[in-house]
Amino acid sequence: MADLPVPVALLKTEVSGQWETDNVAAPNFIEVNVSAQSLRYDLNTKDAVLFRAGTPSIAESPVGNRWEFVNRVYNVELELSTQVSRQRLYNMVQEVRRICYARRHSMSDFQRLQFEGFNELTQNQANIWVGTISIQLVNSGVQASTS
Repeated sequence: MADLPVPVALLKTEVSGQWETDNVAAPNFIEVNVSAQSLRYDLNTKDAVLFRAGTPSIAESPVGNRWEFVNRVYNVELELSTQVSRQRLYNMVQEVRRICYARRHSMSDFQRLQFEGFNELTQNQANIWVGTISIQLVNSGVQASTS
């Protein structure tokens, strides 16, 4: 049986490889499997983009009545953090959107890379701007795993 792709690692590689530093300074790209509260990173040196599995991590829906093929969606969340300005946060969002639209059919393990949305988070910390981007990696009409 073939391995399922690991969407978080693959998306991190794609985004970090396609980031245009002419548009916005490159942040630290960090793959995490813990909540942001238990992770420490220094925003004094660079902005940060955290990659983690979304909820649900994988969703499948059958195609037709025979369940031989499925539409499979992998959800990934990116948490962007900066202490420069709110404008820098929105510039980082725009750069991720640019990558998603420019590379929407370029990832070999997925048929489509979709920017789903952005949510700016308000916290009790002054002068730190944080937001979460939702991204879906989609495979439609793929064979259901039966063995």
